[in-house]
Amino acid sequence: MTSTPDDVTHVPDTRHPGLVSRLLGVLFSPRQTFGAVVARPRWLGALIVVALTMAGARGWLVSTEVGQQALLEQQVGAMESFGVTVSDEMYDQLAQGLDNATYFTAGSVLVFIPLVTLIQAGVVWTVCYVLLGAHTPFRAMYAVVAHAGAVNIVQQLFVVPLNYTRGVMSNPTTLAVFFPMLETGTFAQRFLGMIDLFLVWQLMVLSIGVAVLYGRRTGPIAATFYTLYAVIAVVVSFVMIRIGG
Repeated sequence: MTSTPDDVTHVPDTRHPGLVSRLLGVLFSPRQTFGAVVARPRWLGALIVVALTMAGARGWLVSTEVGQQALLEQQVGAMESFGVTVSDEMYDQLAQGLDNATYFTAGSVLVFIPLVTLIQAGVVWTVCYVLLGAHTPFRAMYAVVAHAGAVNIVQQLFVVPLNYTRGVMSNPTTLAVFFPMLETGTFAQRFLGMIDLFLVWQLMVLSIGVAVLYGRRTGPIAATFYTLYAVIAVVVSFVMIRIGG
């Protein structure tokens, strides 16, 4: 019996994985997963999951007594690093401001993640258009960047419990952690503190996604991303030293 066109339309399409499968696939089989993402660029679900996970994790941390004390110490330390003497009155004002820290932290993350994703997608899309002459729908690029955010979920699941245990807000996943002998505030310490291991992973995942999107080799794209990351880290470290931050 010959199948009719109507028969074919009822055959389930298994080539497009669901949201959970895509987020896990980005971590364990990124090339194959990004192939599905590019073929059918859906970004909203991935963006929502990443944003809610990060907002929930960070919001929970600052809702605890340990997290609020760590946040307070971080704020005081930041002010003192710029030469500001924190009086008892200023300290009390900072402490009172912690009452709304949970809502402010979670809310800012919910705004920050979509905005940063949009900026990242715009920058990468523009660079590829100008340097490579590559043409692709912006929607597809935005979907690639949004799915690369799956690495941020893993980061929060690792960092938040660790910071709660440590009682601090500092980033425990930078290269500076492996060089405690470096003096605080030096260029080397600042530079290594800018190199986040999860961001290094995310840039590799993003490189694979962009390579799949444009049909290019991953190596040169990853090399470009890492070079730009290093340049930015050098510039920011130098600026922080100059302003005494």
